[in-house]
Amino acid sequence: MAMEKQYVVRDTHTRSITAVGYNPVRREILLGFEDGVIKSWEAESGRLIQTFYEHKGWVTDFIFWTDAKVMFSSANDAQIVAWSSGSVADTINVVLPVYCMAIHLRRQQLMCGSNGGVRVYALDKEKECGHYIKSCILQFSREHTDIVRCILCHESRVYTAGYDQRLVIYESSSYSRNHSLTTVFKNVIHDAGIACMVLAKHNENNIWLLTGSFDKTLKIWSLDGKLIHKLDVFLDTVSGISYIPRIRTVWAAAGTYYAYMFDPKSGDNVSDFIGTFSEQEEEKYHLQIIKFFPEINQVIASSNRSHLLVWKYNPSGCVTTLHCKSQVESLCYTSKIPVLIFSGDQDGAIVKWERMQSNHFMYSKETFTPTDLKMKKKIHVGSKARQLLLEQQQILQELKHQKAQPGGNAKTAKSHYSFSKSATVPNSSHLHPNTAILKMIFVESMDLLLAASEDNNIYVWGFDDTAVEVLQNMNPQEDDLLTEKYAVLLDPDSGLLHKQKKLTDTDSVTNRVAGFILKYVLSEHLSCVTSLVLVSRDHGVDGTFVLSAGWDRRVCLWDLEAGQLKDTCKIDPNSSTFVNELASDEIITDMDFSPENMEFAYSCADKMVYIRKFSTTGSKMTLANTLQGHEAEVTCVRWNHICHKWVTGSDDGTIRIWSSHGMNECEQILSTQGGVTCLCIDKNHGSIVAGVQHQI
Repeated sequence: MAMEKQYVVRDTHTRSITAVGYNPVRREILLGFEDGVIKSWEAESGRLIQTFYEHKGWVTDFIFWTDAKVMFSSANDAQIVAWSSGSVADTINVVLPVYCMAIHLRRQQLMCGSNGGVRVYALDKEKECGHYIKSCILQFSREHTDIVRCILCHESRVYTAGYDQRLVIYESSSYSRNHSLTTVFKNVIHDAGIACMVLAKHNENNIWLLTGSFDKTLKIWSLDGKLIHKLDVFLDTVSGISYIPRIRTVWAAAGTYYAYMFDPKSGDNVSDFIGTFSEQEEEKYHLQIIKFFPEINQVIASSNRSHLLVWKYNPSGCVTTLHCKSQVESLCYTSKIPVLIFSGDQDGAIVKWERMQSNHFMYSKETFTPTDLKMKKKIHVGSKARQLLLEQQQILQELKHQKAQPGGNAKTAKSHYSFSKSATVPNSSHLHPNTAILKMIFVESMDLLLAASEDNNIYVWGFDDTAVEVLQNMNPQEDDLLTEKYAVLLDPDSGLLHKQKKLTDTDSVTNRVAGFILKYVLSEHLSCVTSLVLVSRDHGVDGTFVLSAGWDRRVCLWDLEAGQLKDTCKIDPNSSTFVNELASDEIITDMDFSPENMEFAYSCADKMVYIRKFSTTGSKMTLANTLQGHEAEVTCVRWNHICHKWVTGSDDGTIRIWSSHGMNECEQILSTQGGVTCLCIDKNHGSIVAGVQHQI
């Protein structure tokens, strides 16, 4: 759900744009210019349709009258022109310049903002008087002392604002015979003239009035004129405001090529979390007028260089954009509330993102990076050989550090994983200092985050048990103590009792508040760890286990409840050599688990996919089948639990769907026109979502 730029028309006219409108009958965008010219464009394509020269002065506003299907345009030449079927249907001379218009549908009246007040005209749908607008002025309200630039009608109220810095609210009862406007609010609300005003309606209970001013502020008001938020982050005049109900944000134009975005309910600036303008290069123009038209779900804006810019609502677009300092290599999230998102980058840092309660766009973030001292204390090795290897690496690093020059001009090598893996020599011990997080999974039952790194380690992060215990042992509030004490006297259906019963549901929330620490480091692999698969008690096993694999071609089984290595996959149960632990001929790139068959499959750079039976004993992880057919490195493998089939993706530009009977039979080949980098199976429908180079 996002607004995405649809097109830009750069050469609209030689003069400045002064008014923007939309004709829903003809599906045309209308632009009015300061020389009186009006041009119409096709809304979907941006194709110029017609040019009109009816006005002789600055075009100030457009408004569409739905009952008569007529478009009105106003100008400072004291004329209102009615348009129908792409031509002039009527011209009304109103004596004084009109700077803004609004139609009161209940009373069938046209409100016109002029210098010093608001004039009210009766509408004539049938043109019995010869015009769509009766020339007789029903009322001229003189509550303003300068030009009235904005008029809005909502239910029985009329809101006006202008260059005299005032907001005036009128009450208009349709039952009154004289159709007069009664002033209920009149105040100076800005330090300079008010340039724009819009009504933001999220639902019946959340309706706001927004005003933008030359004093470089935007203010959010209740419908009765009470200030809710004052936003003063702008560097120039707030010249245009628009509320987009589809994404529940306010766009504001204030001297920049991008629009400021706000959540009207909280008043938070959410511009950094919405990607509409994040990838746009800096332009030399700045936005001036912004309007949203719900009939076409488009935002239409003008610039100081007479550009027409159009954004269209995309229901499948990006809702929130989270910016990271380094390239993101892996992601995972939690299903418990509050939902957390974890991202791992190429520098080895893990960022925890948590959505803020004030709105749906902003996320708080916390970065975790294990220090060398913490790692040494937390490392859990699975074998004596691995322990000796780690000690040897530590000695070599210390010697290298002693020989290093103090200048520190050595350049940091790029991520080893970013190189073409097919061109890398398939050695079982690629030793390098890179720490990119290649894979992450979150274990809900234990509240543990496992991060597989390029530095051969698996980092296990979790919530601070000591802090959790302190939070859980805190004395409850006095009201809770009284409820517990007199629970026997309360009605069984009392909401207070339900509150007590649900205390256990907040355990996960307590954990999340406690803090995040490095629990321990699982160190058994000899090179990059690329794959992690969880096998828990929900799958019918006695414990919580994780399978890991990577460039050393070994498959390790970890017991998370014990925090140690359980076993490694062995080809021959009677052999204890290192070669006996090699589960493939090339590096392992990905892995997934089939709970229905109790099998796990891993893809390799040797163009093969191996399927093995799961067991807590390494020698019993027998090879059940192999999937052969790809012509290049197999980069990813996934189990489709809807159709019960294995799905694989490869650098050969294909996705293959394999038969469910377990034999090496490819049922379907999907061409992707590029190497497949990642795969995902939709949990509800079983659809395949593939990442193909830079596209999804």
